[in-house]
Amino acid sequence: MVMSEVKVEIIVPKSGLNYPLTYLLPEKFLEFLQLGAPVVVTLKNRKTYGFITSVNSSCSLDISNLKEVLSIAKNSLFNQNHLNFYYWLASYYHESISHVLDAALPSIDVKSFHLIDVYAEKNNKNSKTCKKTSFSIPCLNNSAPADTNYKYKKPDTLCANSGKDAALYKPDTLYINSGKDAASNNIQLTEEQLKAIELIKEPIKNNFYKTFLLHGVTASGKTEIYLNLLEYALILNKQVIIIVPEIYITNQFIDVMRKRFSKMLNPHEFAIFHSKIAKKEKLINWFKILSGEIKIVLGARSAIFAPLVNYGLIIVDEEHDSSYKQESDFLYNARDVAVMLANKNNSVTVLGSATPSLESFYNAKETKKYDYINIKERVSGKFLPEIKIVDLKNEFKSNGSGDNKNINFSDEMLSDFSKKEIFANIEQKRQVLLFLNRRGFSTFIICKSCGHQFICKNCSVSMVYHKGKNNEKSFLKCHYCNYVEEVPKLCPECLSDNIVPYGAGIQKLEDKINELFGNTAKIARIDSDIGRNKKTGAEIFNKMNAGEIDILIGTQMVAKGHDFPNVGLVIVISADSLLNMPDFRSAEKTFQMLTQVSGRAGRGDMTGNVIFQTFNGSNYVIQYSSKHDVTGFFEKELRLRKEYSYPPYSKIIALRLIDKDFDKLQERAFFLKKTISKTIAMKSEFKKISALGPSPCPISKLNNYYRFQIIIKSPIISGEKNISELHNLINIIKNERELNKFFAARKIVIDVDPDILI
Repeated sequence: MVMSEVKVEIIVPKSGLNYPLTYLLPEKFLEFLQLGAPVVVTLKNRKTYGFITSVNSSCSLDISNLKEVLSIAKNSLFNQNHLNFYYWLASYYHESISHVLDAALPSIDVKSFHLIDVYAEKNNKNSKTCKKTSFSIPCLNNSAPADTNYKYKKPDTLCANSGKDAALYKPDTLYINSGKDAASNNIQLTEEQLKAIELIKEPIKNNFYKTFLLHGVTASGKTEIYLNLLEYALILNKQVIIIVPEIYITNQFIDVMRKRFSKMLNPHEFAIFHSKIAKKEKLINWFKILSGEIKIVLGARSAIFAPLVNYGLIIVDEEHDSSYKQESDFLYNARDVAVMLANKNNSVTVLGSATPSLESFYNAKETKKYDYINIKERVSGKFLPEIKIVDLKNEFKSNGSGDNKNINFSDEMLSDFSKKEIFANIEQKRQVLLFLNRRGFSTFIICKSCGHQFICKNCSVSMVYHKGKNNEKSFLKCHYCNYVEEVPKLCPECLSDNIVPYGAGIQKLEDKINELFGNTAKIARIDSDIGRNKKTGAEIFNKMNAGEIDILIGTQMVAKGHDFPNVGLVIVISADSLLNMPDFRSAEKTFQMLTQVSGRAGRGDMTGNVIFQTFNGSNYVIQYSSKHDVTGFFEKELRLRKEYSYPPYSKIIALRLIDKDFDKLQERAFFLKKTISKTIAMKSEFKKISALGPSPCPISKLNNYYRFQIIIKSPIISGEKNISELHNLINIIKNERELNKFFAARKIVIDVDPDILI
């Protein structure tokens, strides 16, 4: 092959294709040819960007039939090790490689393509100890792996610090080795914390894979364990990823880490990664990570794709959280990706939670895939809060309201006992946290004359009523597609004006609290509508920490990762709100929610109290939560999962079908089920696999698309290839001639390990 006629394979992230395209690389660009190099190409008469993945020496197409690469960057965005993992992700999640790269890599503006090298060169000048990545053409002559059974190459060493820099810190100088007194920050570690740190340090030092489930009660000092492990990894000159469930938590973490490691790292050696980070900042940090300059990457789920070159430690905080599962486009779970990344890179993953997912608990306690570390005590001898169950049915009876048909609990929202406890805490100068997992003023509005409910025109869900304030108009909003409309004056069915809000939302709770306590307490509300504004959300949490708020009203945002030392009382307004969710994880998610929000109480010097308001106080989830009995709940829930063969005792994949035409969708769903059943019957290795459905999804319409789903389930049997057989079945189905186009057009979506089936 003449050097002026190099044919290169390029993956175009925006194409949706599951294979690379072949282009001709002009001679003038040959000196910049390297794996992962960004390029500008033409596809369907439009300029777009892509990445070089190999040299295609076997392409039989005449060069006259190939389009040329229009521009190439001098600096690569990934190495062979990263590319191998991208292909593994595509294979496991049955996703196109272009979609994986679209999710994993920074997006590039073709109009500002020249800035890629500007950002990279700026980083190269600032990085005194890091060498520039270089690849030769022979390195690119490997085709992309077709399946998951390939060997990983040893990662390219892009930044091997040596000499003085390597000798700055030695593992033996880590302060935690000197005993309980953590001199560098004057924090005294407990025996349980020290033991956990020592167990996790060993595989970090020796470069071998392990996953640890760090199961610690709320306020047991898991963050302090993280920080000690971070310091140890940094001393070994390794890079670290920390992912947290929500974007707003990153600010708290980064402030703590910058103060803690100010003597070890410069500010530019930290990076924050999440969807709200500007493209420019993300791209600059990407090159710094790839060069080895950035040592700590912190962010939400997408931070897991940061291109580390010297993996040491990956920490997944609140590993049970649903936020780690991407629910659109590329449907990955960042927690599971973290485990596989560590496995492929001989490094360590720490999954931390007070309420681990059942899958992680099962992997640690039963299959022993993970090492289990249990921190049973709160730091400084603090006690877990006392939890009181208030049965609202009994309260109604004692108030004599059981005979009054006009009484509606949503008009009251707080039990008499809750009101008394709030008054008592305010008098004691202690803060109160009220938790209600419903945004808006009320759940929906209804016409009392004819019963008409206002359903979103795009989705099969009720519109949520938001009450206007300060002369703003009230409005109805769908929290699935974000469609908004004004509250009508007349019912569209009967033309009555008897339209009223029904159900209790957080805005209504805020109004009620202001009515009861507005004269004596400073009150604030935080939910995702407010928290979406980064500055406003941070101000509220800062005021709460400073004691400038007496009563904080919040949704699930207040349940995660916050340490408010002066919170004496937590009230869960509707403790059973998630139990009626039509999903096999509803009990688990309710237990996690109740335990996490309860853990916000009593984190200071005084014992805290928690109130569960519920209509279903005898339910086992409520009972186990009120007793802080995590093990008891897990044992019961695992028995139920095993009985019905649900995860972790089975592997499930959801096939979701969508179409704007209901009849076509239904016909396609039944054809898909017939094809699955036929394929299972034909191959003996599939005999244990079952298919449930098709049936309409619990939310049967979203964004004007009707939705059906089929659940494919395979029991996990020790010693058998349970997972690979399930994946083999999916591969056969999606390549079926009459179905392939629907998979390609994403009218049939494959959701591996779904977190929720609605």
